[in-house]
This record gives sequence, C-alpha cells and structure tokens, in this order.
Amino acid sequence: MKEDNTTTNLLSGQNFQAKGLITFSRGIAKHEILRNIFGDHISLRPKKCIKDALVAGWGNKPKARAARVFARKHNLAYVALEDGFIRSVGLGVDDSPPFSLVADDLGIYYDATQASRLEKILSEYNFNTNRALMETAEKAIRLIDRYKISKYNAAPELSPDFFPDNGRKKVLVIAQTSGDMSLAYGCTKIFPPNQLIKAAITENPGADVYVKIHPDVLAGKKKSDIDPGCFKTKIKTITHAVNPLSLMENVDKVYTKTSQMGFEALLLGKLVVCFGMPFYAGWGLTDDRVPHPRRNRKLSFKHLFAGACILYPLYFNPFTRKKTDIIDTIYTIKKYRDINLVNRGNLVFFGFTWWKRNSIKKFFKAYDKNQIHFCSSLEQTLKKKLNGGFKIFIWGKLKFKAVQKYAQLNNIPVFRVEDGFIRSVALGSDLNCGYSLVVDSRGLYIDPSRESDLEHILNTYDFENHTGLFKRADTIIARIRKSGFSKYNHLPHKKLEIPDKKNDKCILVVGQVGDDASIRFGGYGMTNSDLITTVRKNNPSDYIVYKPHPDVLAGNRAGAVPDAFVYKYCNRIVKNRSIDSCIEYADEIHTITSLCGFDALLRSKKVITYGMPFYAGWGLTEDRRICKRRIRQLSLRELVAGALLIYPRYLHPETGEFCELGALLDALEKEQQRYFSSATHRLSQNFRDWTIRKVRRAIEGCRDLI
Repeated sequence: MKEDNTTTNLLSGQNFQAKGLITFSRGIAKHEILRNIFGDHISLRPKKCIKDALVAGWGNKPKARAARVFARKHNLAYVALEDGFIRSVGLGVDDSPPFSLVADDLGIYYDATQASRLEKILSEYNFNTNRALMETAEKAIRLIDRYKISKYNAAPELSPDFFPDNGRKKVLVIAQTSGDMSLAYGCTKIFPPNQLIKAAITENPGADVYVKIHPDVLAGKKKSDIDPGCFKTKIKTITHAVNPLSLMENVDKVYTKTSQMGFEALLLGKLVVCFGMPFYAGWGLTDDRVPHPRRNRKLSFKHLFAGACILYPLYFNPFTRKKTDIIDTIYTIKKYRDINLVNRGNLVFFGFTWWKRNSIKKFFKAYDKNQIHFCSSLEQTLKKKLNGGFKIFIWGKLKFKAVQKYAQLNNIPVFRVEDGFIRSVALGSDLNCGYSLVVDSRGLYIDPSRESDLEHILNTYDFENHTGLFKRADTIIARIRKSGFSKYNHLPHKKLEIPDKKNDKCILVVGQVGDDASIRFGGYGMTNSDLITTVRKNNPSDYIVYKPHPDVLAGNRAGAVPDAFVYKYCNRIVKNRSIDSCIEYADEIHTITSLCGFDALLRSKKVITYGMPFYAGWGLTEDRRICKRRIRQLSLRELVAGALLIYPRYLHPETGEFCELGALLDALEKEQQRYFSSATHRLSQNFRDWTIRKVRRAIEGCRDLI
C-alpha cells in the first residue's frame, strides 16, 4: 500500500499562511501553536468571506457550530481542533501552554459516531512500509514508559507504599469529568452511570478496586461523571493528584469509558475494559463492551501509537516557540515537570540579597500553589511552622551550618542556586536581574570537590537519543558566535586593534573576581597575579593580552591587579572591549576557572585551564588539573547541550515565563540593541549603575540581612 501523506495532520507540511484561518473562538485566535503557523493571518468572526481560508472550531463543542455554518455557507474547508494526547506540563484548565494540536477535517478522534482523520489513518495507513516512523514510535513508547509522560504532567509519582502488598489483584476504575465530549460522542449512554464500578467489582471477585478521580475534578474546575460514594465499602477512592502511568503500572486491570488513561494502560501492557468507544478501542487491543462496525482492522499497539501520537498531531515547543516532534516534546516536558516538582511546596531561601528576591521568585513558580520564604537563620525558619516540611535553597556556596545540619538530620532536600552562563545584558554586580539560573541538588558547578548536577548530566546523559538536541546545540553555537553573547553583554562588539603580530601567537589571559566562589573552590589557590606570571613564564616570546573582570573594573568586586604589575608581564590590558572581541583576536585563552574559557570553546579556540572549571576534564581543554570523576570524552555540542540547554532555567525578559535559550537570545538581542543605540538609555543606565554602586557599598556589610 502506498503511503498517503494526506492522512497526517492538516496543519503540518502545508503553508496556510497565505490562505489564513477563520475562527469564531477567541481561544483559537490566541492559540500559540496556531499563531506560530498562521501569524497575523487569523481572522476572528469576519464579516465577509476570505478566499481559500481555513475555518476552525474546537472539537464538537456547541461554540464550534458558528464556524461550521460559516464554512458550509462559503464553501470553505473546515477543521475541528483539539489538544493532542501529550499536551502540557500543567492542566489545560490552568492555561498551561500546549505542546500538541490535532486538526481533523473529517470529524474528531473522540466522536465514534462518525469517521475521523485518526480513524482513517488507523484503518488505512501502511505502517510496515515506514521504518523510520515505527522506530520513532518504539523509541517514544520506551521514553514515555521511562519518564511517565501523560497528557498532563504536573502531578507527582505514586508513593511506592500506596498499594498494600497483600497478594490481591489490583483493579483501577477511571472516572472522567461530567459532560466530557468523549462521553457524549463515545457511545457511553447505553450504560447506567455507575456500571463501570459495578462491573469492576463483580468481574474481579477478591480484587482490590480503586477509583481514580479526574485531575480537573480534583482541581475544583469540573464535576465527576461517576459517584464512587455508592460503593463506599467495596472500593477505595484516589482523590489526590498522581502521575497516571506511575499509578497504572501497579495495577493489573483498568476499566474506563473513554479516558485517555486507557490508552496509556495499553502502553504499559495492561488489560483494558472499555464501556464506550474511545479512539483506541475496536482495533483488537481492548475488551470492548460496545461494538464498532467501521473498525475491523487488527493493530499492534505500536501501530496504534504511531497513528495517534505521531501521524495525527502537530507538535510545538512553547519554550522554544518552534515546531518540534514527539521525542523533543517528551524530553522537554520531563525537564519542566522536574522543575515543577522542585518548585512545589514550601521553599525556604537563604543568602539571597534583597535586590534579587522579586526576580528569583519567577524562577520558582509552580503549577500548584507554593510558598516562598526568605530567611536569614534556622530559628527564623522554624518559627514559621511550615506544615508538611520544606525545601532549602542556598545562594552559591554560602555557609549556613545550622541550616545544613538540620536539613541532614531531618532528611530535608537542599539545593544550591547560582546565575546561569548567559545571564543578562548589564552586570549583576550593578544589581541587574538575570534571566538564567541553575538549581543544583548535588553540589554546584563552581565546586569541583564534589559532583554537581551539571557534572552528572555531562557524565551520564543520553545525548544521542534526544533527537533534535544536537541540532539545537549547533544552532546555539552558531548564534553565540555570530552575536558575541557571553554571560554579560554590556559592551559593544568592536574589533580589537593590535599592531601586526610579530610574535608566534596572541594569548588572552582572563582575570577573575578575586574572592569569587569558582576561584575559592576551583582555583586551588591561584590568583590573577599568579596566572599572569605563569603564562608569561611558559610563553616568553608571545603577545599576551590581559582582560580584567568587568565587575572588578566597575569597582564592585575584589581582584584588581595594578596596571604596572600587569605590564611587566603582558603586552596589553584591554578594559573597554567585550570578551568576545578579545577571544576573536586571540589564538589561545588561559584562565583559572573563568566562564570565558567556555566562551572561547564555543568560538573554536584553544583553552588552557589552571583550575577545574565545569568545562574542563572532558577532552576539550588543555588542563593543568585533573578531576578523576570526569570520565567521558565529550564533543563541543554535547558540552553545550548539557551546560546551556539542559542544566539551567531561563526566563523570557518580556513575559517573565520560562523559555528555552533560543527564545532568550532573541529577546537579549533586542534588549542589547536598545542598550547600545539609545544615548538617553546609556546615560540613564550609567547614572543608575553609579548610584547603585554608592548604595551597594554603603550596605555591603549587611546585604544578606532581612
């Protein structure tokens, strides 16, 4: 059978921007995926017909009738839209941004009373001729099982001791929301409301029967379709939010009407009984209590999954703001779900200066409500009497001995927090808030004495299987090279003018903040002066350029080396050029632990390290120190993927919401253009920085007080 590309999602692979989209729904008009596809060519309730436009409504909802009538009247193509089966991290009713969308020109997948585009795919597509599709399906199924990815993904995994170890069979009944469209159109009305629970009890004598309440019901947004109270003595009700796959992997059999959890139960190899006709029923995989005349093909689950989760939906990454695929969607949802799980509950912060606090809160938003407390001591924290325990977050490597000891004795998780590697346009020491942050559960990237989350990622992450990650890493490398971005981006890129080199090579020596944590923990006692003299001793005839740290030049931090001393060993001091300008000219970069060494690697320069920065020890740098834990030889794209794409959190400067690095770079470019192009802006910024330095020095001794 010849593959039929027309059976895939209508919005993928075709350019509808010239045609435009007509809708009568404000929600559809604002939908981020559709805005990405159609741009400004979306018309809300137009008064006249737009030639060759596509008309869209949401599923079979009554509000979609106006769109259907308009399409028929003007002889335009109509598509029914719905969320895909892997939707988001948080709940849709809480406006969590979607990752997937289906557009169906025949019906909609949950309406079993008529054919849908998905049903056509499952009935006709020749899966066996598309090897790449089946390999992707197999890989996605494996990842979904491993990472427990569902339609919504904010709920925690089931506690290991939830189910008693009594040897009895475990049966799960899945409740849905009252009025759900899949119930109305899924042939469920022929059964009494509680027939599902009754059948689960009578057909499984001696089994433990559990009823799972829908998350929208638990969130107080909707009502349940069944009433477990009628069977109080015979069942147990699960009324707390829990990851669906972690729940179902512990049961033997699942009863449902039309819930997507039945599809996920099939993915886990469970027996599934359907008292309705969901999209996954009728293909020989489920125990169906409703016959279906059109579905007469027997499918494997892999075929069912390929049709429903790869061919039918369109995927979009709301954090990169670009189209994507199912594999990237799974990895991205896992990343932000893990962030959300860290952000849940009572969070107590230590060592965070007053000016950081408002911006820090944005990095710790959770899909369910959390509480954030800034404290200066353990006593202050205990007075708050936080119910249900708490998590501790400490800035950098600051020592709070009493807090750390209490956490260890009471098994309280402790996280270390630091700026990310691409932070902002202006300096952090001038009290400018950053747009990136790292939250580390093991240690911190600046301290090589123990493993950090970043080191763990670089040592163990399965880069090869994360399809699209290398492509994103390559794109980031190219963008940084082109734009000259680094941690701080307050200096314009101007070519470094140096007399014609008569020397063998030009060496850039990078100065650092003298009391910086990366120097204290990873510098092994070396100072800026030591670095300068060592480099000259080992390179007697080369042209050496010294670049002081911008915070030191601004007078905000320690580590200044007198110019007279520098000129004894170096040919030049560069103060008013960006680090990118200096790296561009140099042949080699010598550093103790500076992030500039990482910047130089991104620009394909030779880097020699004298301490143990996070990017050393992976075979990309020439190192004077050795870290025996770092056992992997990495490519540059793997290092970039781990350090810039996986490890940090990023906030979008305009929205204040989480984003990926590519979206942040877009925003930073705009911010940098304003920073450099406006004389008024520069004057006001310089005055602001000068004022802040005065205030900063005045309160330096009490900067961590509440």
